[in-house]
Amino acid sequence: MTVLLFITSIAVLALAIGRLAPEPWRGRGLNVLKLAVTAGAFYLLLSHPVAMEDGSRVVALTLVRGTLSRIDAGTFWLFCGLAAGIKFIGILASMYRWQLLLRGQNIELPYRHIFGSFLIGRFIGTFLPSTAGLDGYKLYDASRFSGRTVEVTATTALEKVLGVTGIFLSFLVALPFGISLFGDKAALIAGVSVPLCTGIIGALLVVLWYPVIFQWLLEHLPIPGKARLEGLVLRISHAAAAYRHKKRIVVLALALSFVVHFTTAAMYWFTALAIGAFHAEFWPTVLGSSVQILATVLSPFTIAGEGIREAAQYMLLGNVIGPANAIVSAALGFWSAEALTLAGAYFWWARPVNYHPAFCRVDGVQVNYEAAARAATALETEEERERRHAGPAADAPPLLARAMLSGALGLGAGVLGGLVIGVGESLLIAAGGFGPEAQVLWYGPLVYAVFLGGLALAGGLALAVLPMDLDEIRGWTPSLALLGTFVPFGLFIVFFRVHRDVFAEQMPSAPWLLGILGVTGIVALLLFFLGPRLFRGRAGAVTRPIPAMIAAAVVIAIGAIATGGVADGELEQVAPPSVPAALADRPNVLLVMTDTLRADQLSCYGGPVDTPALCSLMENGTIFDAFSHASWTKPATATLLTSLVPSSHGAMSKPAVVPQQVEMIGEVLQGYGYATGGIVSNINLAPSFGFEQGYDEYHYLGPDYLAGALESSSKLILYQLGRRIYFKLKPGMNVEDSYQDAVTVNAAAFDFLDRHRDSRFFLFLNYMDAHDPYFEHPYNGRGIARASNQHPEASLRDEMHRLYKGEIEYLDQNFAVLLDKLRELGIYDDTVIALVADHGEEFYEHGGWWHGLTLYDEQVRVPLVVKWAKGDRAASPNRRGHVSRLIDVAPTLIARTGAAVPEAMQGIDLAGDPASRLEKDRVLFAEEDHEGNVLRALRTADWKWIEANPGNPRGLPTTQLFHVAEDAGEIRDIAASDGRVAADLQRQADAAEQFALSQSAGDGDAAELSESQEDALRALGYIE
Repeated sequence: MTVLLFITSIAVLALAIGRLAPEPWRGRGLNVLKLAVTAGAFYLLLSHPVAMEDGSRVVALTLVRGTLSRIDAGTFWLFCGLAAGIKFIGILASMYRWQLLLRGQNIELPYRHIFGSFLIGRFIGTFLPSTAGLDGYKLYDASRFSGRTVEVTATTALEKVLGVTGIFLSFLVALPFGISLFGDKAALIAGVSVPLCTGIIGALLVVLWYPVIFQWLLEHLPIPGKARLEGLVLRISHAAAAYRHKKRIVVLALALSFVVHFTTAAMYWFTALAIGAFHAEFWPTVLGSSVQILATVLSPFTIAGEGIREAAQYMLLGNVIGPANAIVSAALGFWSAEALTLAGAYFWWARPVNYHPAFCRVDGVQVNYEAAARAATALETEEERERRHAGPAADAPPLLARAMLSGALGLGAGVLGGLVIGVGESLLIAAGGFGPEAQVLWYGPLVYAVFLGGLALAGGLALAVLPMDLDEIRGWTPSLALLGTFVPFGLFIVFFRVHRDVFAEQMPSAPWLLGILGVTGIVALLLFFLGPRLFRGRAGAVTRPIPAMIAAAVVIAIGAIATGGVADGELEQVAPPSVPAALADRPNVLLVMTDTLRADQLSCYGGPVDTPALCSLMENGTIFDAFSHASWTKPATATLLTSLVPSSHGAMSKPAVVPQQVEMIGEVLQGYGYATGGIVSNINLAPSFGFEQGYDEYHYLGPDYLAGALESSSKLILYQLGRRIYFKLKPGMNVEDSYQDAVTVNAAAFDFLDRHRDSRFFLFLNYMDAHDPYFEHPYNGRGIARASNQHPEASLRDEMHRLYKGEIEYLDQNFAVLLDKLRELGIYDDTVIALVADHGEEFYEHGGWWHGLTLYDEQVRVPLVVKWAKGDRAASPNRRGHVSRLIDVAPTLIARTGAAVPEAMQGIDLAGDPASRLEKDRVLFAEEDHEGNVLRALRTADWKWIEANPGNPRGLPTTQLFHVAEDAGEIRDIAASDGRVAADLQRQADAAEQFALSQSAGDGDAAELSESQEDALRALGYIE
């Protein structure tokens, strides 16, 4: 939001200076403004905190100083020379392109003259925004000597279009080789950018091949202020048609544009090498630099794109070559490019006042330079000037009046567009179900109305530069405001939700893409062609700020009233019942799920972290070799609480909700007479996702939300984007920004235990401390978070692991406090305590990080330690050596209470006789459909088989087999050499999945089993 306000303020200030200030203060003011913006951009960039490998944050300026101090002089000058050389090849190509395009307008100038003028323009452009200096001087130079200002202007416009097209071509050429730059978003980026870039290039060629299309569009399309620009528009359209029969020139110019920008992008690879970043890969660097070049070309209000160039390179290549290297190599690229062109100062000084080129021919005839100079200043003929002044609206209103009206109408239109998007997304969130609050019903419309209203206000002020009369402003401003805000934001939100919610974060199918783009295109066309006429009439009243504000107030009020129908806050704490007579000899049940805790880290599992409290449960209990059925929280926890594998309960995607039809452990024990409570800290377990079923009280301890939002509002796309930007810019890290830690969870648990000490209870606790961000303890603002570092460097592994182990130690200390509380209340001995995790974590064991993307043991092997109630010795003291599963936890705990285990539950009582296990009970079936990775795995005590979808974003092989009895780290894939075992495990996985689907508890019908499938399931013990 700060950046948006900064840009808006700059735009308004530039508009005011450019239009209201008299000369010479206008030019001086704009130059001062550009200098201030450039300095401001560098300040924001260099003061930005960067996460270090040890979890600390250092401002970028400090890193830049370190990079500069380590530069080797010999390496520096060698690669700077190469960078300058390859860039100069592009400059020569750009000069020839200009000469070719002028020939297309029948204007001939010698290459020697263009060489000098080009360098003069680049010299001037060193101190001006983007390519304004070069473009402006070339236009002035060619117009002055040819007298064809409009034609040269059309040539300049075509050159700019070809230049941007050259950037797209460079991007497309580098994309296949450098796609790794975009990490797990590579498929999405490629799927969107390839058709977009090729479509733009194709549209350009069609227009140039058939310029009559462009002429017709210019002459017939509605254009704001067209009545005052008609003569100029007609001349530009005719000039643009000059290439109708000169297709060779256009094709050659397009090829030269590719050379210009590809060499520029390649230059940044050499500048990275110049500062010692030898790990920089050529193609990812070229790919990122292509995008950076586009950002630099389009950047307004800076001197030669400085500041913008470095910021773009930092964002694109910071994770590839390092933040400081990205900033320094970008700045060095600018000076490597400009070093040679500073020779333009010589040409500027050496050319006399009366200089003219050796020749300048127009239509094959040498021009008269004095007459050409006079003609160059006349953009309109006398006839055109007389026709314009004779028109019905000769004079536009003053700039200030246009700005006030246009800004107000832009604000109103933006507010209305924001309301539509806010209401739509809020209702979509509501359709997924609310927890104890529904704030989003009023919060969503409010934040979108404010955000889009602010953007449209800035756009309305910018439109005031067009010479429109009041009637045109009333029609065009709302239309263009909605085109610039409502349409693109609506498209983004629809695509985001379809991509995530409908296609499980895979690329939507072609019909969906065409449908989304088609509807968006129709809306855009209607706004452009019919909007101005519609908004000039009575319908335009709604886009005025006061009616729009009233509409916003009404919508927000209705949302607030509707919100009042849902309890605000957590479920009310209920008075605990006394112990029912039937439960007098039954134990309390405490299920503790620690998020993201690997079994192999705990000391009782032979791990490196001393965890005396967590492992103390063994003293009166049993330790199991346990495995999860998924490697991220929602499906794994739903399995833990329902004893159903993910395909059966169906809660496998980010927006998925646990179906009401399933029976969770809390519901079973609640129905048996237990007082039930749940205390969770993971957003995936929020009440709105259905996890509150069966609890007398369920407390979701969410993070400290920004901007007054609550859990329901945190699901808004705009909120998620804003939150991500906020934490990227915010120095330091606070645990409350991500989750509530064990101290807060314990406080809520102690309150529940104090109130239920004399009752019979089931309590489900969820600790988040082992989940990222990994914080330094004691807290000092240092940490490493997945949100800001999706793909850490391999060198970061030891530091991340150190912080992770520190989090486990912190968790163990607070778990000891919980156990002490139980002893203090006198209920420790009479409580069954099950300690388990939902999944593990990856620390580059298989080339990746975090969790949710693979099914290797580091992500699915979890601790499971059960302390039995005093006197309960039904289970043996140790149950290591065979496979236990999350689906077995709920039946085991339910059995301890004497309640009947629901028939739908798929697990077994782990305290039962191991010899009674069927074959299906001796294996783990795990599955995942997350962020485009569709995985299955089957694990026995000795073997592990994993299957992944082809082309998965994580880059996993489609089939793997590991002999885990001898290869616990799953290093040696023997799928190719032991096909018999792989085929047998796949057969079992197919049967497990088919059985799971046949028991589906989702809204759809359960899968029907064929006779052969039933036979296969019967052989494995799934059915009798």
